[in-house]
Amino acid sequence: MYNLFISLRYLRNRKISFFAMAGVAVGVMTLIVVLSVMNGFDHELRSRIRGTLAHIIILKGGMYGLEDYKQVIEKVKNLEHVAACAPYVEGPALIKLRNRKEFVYFKGIDPHAEARVGDFTSYITPFGNQPDDLLKTHGEKNTASTFGGSELFRIGPGEPERDTASFIQNGEQVVLVTLKEWDKISVKAFIVAGKFKSGMYDFDKNYVYIPLTVAQELTGSKERDAVTGISVKLDDYRYANQVRDKLQASLGYEYYVQTWEDARRTFLTAVMMERRVMAFILFFIIVVAGFNILAILTMIVLEKSKDIGILKALGATTRGIMSIFLLNGFLIGSIGAGIGVAAGLSIVLRINWIENALYTMTGWRPFPPEVYYFDQIPTVVNPLSIVFTAIIAILSSVIFSIYPSLRAARLDPVETLRYE
Repeated sequence: MYNLFISLRYLRNRKISFFAMAGVAVGVMTLIVVLSVMNGFDHELRSRIRGTLAHIIILKGGMYGLEDYKQVIEKVKNLEHVAACAPYVEGPALIKLRNRKEFVYFKGIDPHAEARVGDFTSYITPFGNQPDDLLKTHGEKNTASTFGGSELFRIGPGEPERDTASFIQNGEQVVLVTLKEWDKISVKAFIVAGKFKSGMYDFDKNYVYIPLTVAQELTGSKERDAVTGISVKLDDYRYANQVRDKLQASLGYEYYVQTWEDARRTFLTAVMMERRVMAFILFFIIVVAGFNILAILTMIVLEKSKDIGILKALGATTRGIMSIFLLNGFLIGSIGAGIGVAAGLSIVLRINWIENALYTMTGWRPFPPEVYYFDQIPTVVNPLSIVFTAIIAILSSVIFSIYPSLRAARLDPVETLRYE
């Protein structure tokens, strides 16, 4: 027990030890905050990307090359774990909005089928729309309806749900210009029937929904009853890879079957790599704190060499002397990690309040929603990563205390006391 008593006494009497604890605490706190925010980003981005894509997507060669899509849908529906299917036609177009022209993508859908495979309904209901509204026609010419992304229809600042005057109004006419059968131009007018907001800026800025049959007329694929692809929803996404492989084998390799993660693999991999690199870089804060521990304990060993000599003369073993300074490193790491975990969790739980307070006081917003397109800073606290971070901090502290422990244990009591 003398080991723990002496170790605590050295820590209590050396105020510089508290700076070492503070270094460990700052490192742990920073890692917890950054990892929680990065995990929140990853979770939120995956959720929003998933909302714009189905669990599984079936394509065929060519933009509108899936001619036998009704037969394919019947075959897909008979597969285990398949809950719903929806065909779609997608392609590039030029849109005229009032006095401006924009390059966009149109997506021709059956709104009821699309609502069953994705989050289409949740995108339009905040604006008072229902899937049926996309199928309505207007005027004597039976002009088709369209839903446009909230950012595409923006003409001023504000939120689309509240500041309706800052967006193109329902009932206005827009014009789509696109290719038809690759060698002709197709021009068609639409009436704005509503807006949608997915939470993905690129999607809300660059997409419009139109009825499936109208999209087929635009592209010249109606005669062949062709579509771009088929969206498939599963009853449980855990079976996505299994169902994908079965579909690929069943349909043949002229079809392209992929999950939404396959379709966005490059982006998701980039986010994952960024999270890992960030964690690796910030880990070096803990390493720097470890060097502080090494320096402080080495200084304590030099200052307390007389005490160490007396302890050895009284019968303290080499292992006992080592344990004093290893305990010092362990206590510094444990206390610092505990403080860091508490501080990190406090910041994570109050991070949006902190950002709002900072914005109120300084006018500077570190997390502008117009850039990241999140109303709040997303955070996900992973208990395993917190425990792992704390353990790494404690182990690092113990490892960096090995050198001063060995130096203290190797002191010769005769030589030490001779000059005292």
